[in-house]
Amino acid sequence: MIEKLYILILENEIVKLRQTKKEDFDQLFKLGGKKEIWEQHFNKDRYKKSVFLKYFNQGIKNKFGSLTIISKDDGKIVGWTRLYDFDEKVPAIKIGYTFLGKSYWGLDINYNSKKLILNYLFGFLELVCFDIFEKNIRSQKAVQKLGGVFNEKKKDKHHYILNKKSWKRQEELKNRIL
Repeated sequence: MIEKLYILILENEIVKLRQTKKEDFDQLFKLGGKKEIWEQHFNKDRYKKSVFLKYFNQGIKNKFGSLTIISKDDGKIVGWTRLYDFDEKVPAIKIGYTFLGKSYWGLDINYNSKKLILNYLFGFLELVCFDIFEKNIRSQKAVQKLGGVFNEKKKDKHHYILNKKSWKRQEELKNRIL
């Protein structure tokens, strides 16, 4: 199962997700090198090139890699995300370290990226988790929009969970409405 967590590519009509390449750094930093992106995050200095480079390298070295998010509308890199902390006992995995360039906020890019990942993961997992710093209200709202439910507070993080049954039910309701 663990080999399935290294996602090579996922796409729909809105976004394409693919494994991040070292060559993506400049474009990702151009998006993420803005103070405003990180103002609600624990690491507020991530807009600085040396700090962002460390963040980027950790994502590249992550056991499951990281996923560069590309807009299908204009073909540009718009952000990234990754899977981490697989718990084989549950089994469950966390999705996080996500950011989008500010000009892509509010365009359903994040929702569609997570939708692709969740549909894929729920093909073989029952539970996905999200850890979000308590001051990161934007990310908390985004996870709630996905159907994530607040589970507990651990130190300065809010732990959200989303199970397969809830996700499938939510997607069915959305499809009926559309």
